[in-house]
Amino acid sequence: MTKISRRFLDKTLENYILATFLRTILSLKDFDDAKNFMGDLLSPTEKTMLIKRLGIAVLLAKGKTYEEIDEVLKVSRNTIMNVSNSLKHSPSQGYRKIVQSINSDQKREELFDKVEELLLKVSPKKLYESPAYERKKKVGKELFMRRLLRGKL
Repeated sequence: MTKISRRFLDKTLENYILATFLRTILSLKDFDDAKNFMGDLLSPTEKTMLIKRLGIAVLLAKGKTYEEIDEVLKVSRNTIMNVSNSLKHSPSQGYRKIVQSINSDQKREELFDKVEELLLKVSPKKLYESPAYERKKKVGKELFMRRLLRGKL
């Protein structure tokens, strides 16, 4: 379990460092830079903890039960309850806004996948091993993998 020092930081200094941290996060425009920063900043345990909490929030918003979340993410009911309480009762609605953004991104991706799937179905047959056939085959495989990873198959 992650532990925090018992020696407290001055609140003004803590707020200044937090603001600097948040500005730093906002300034990262590249996925790899953000990934590397978080990789250097957080221990493996801290990364897992944050990932699981976000996963809990997304799954709760999708209507999953505590049992289902526990089975998938291997988290305690207490952790699920804490995230649930934050989702429902936090005045800042931080979790809720992020979860809504994630869900709308997923719905947008699913829409694009459906359009791409429809285009694949209506496109004319291609000659076997032609460049057009290989492109269509590659697009179909990529679409299949995206849907598989999202659990939509």
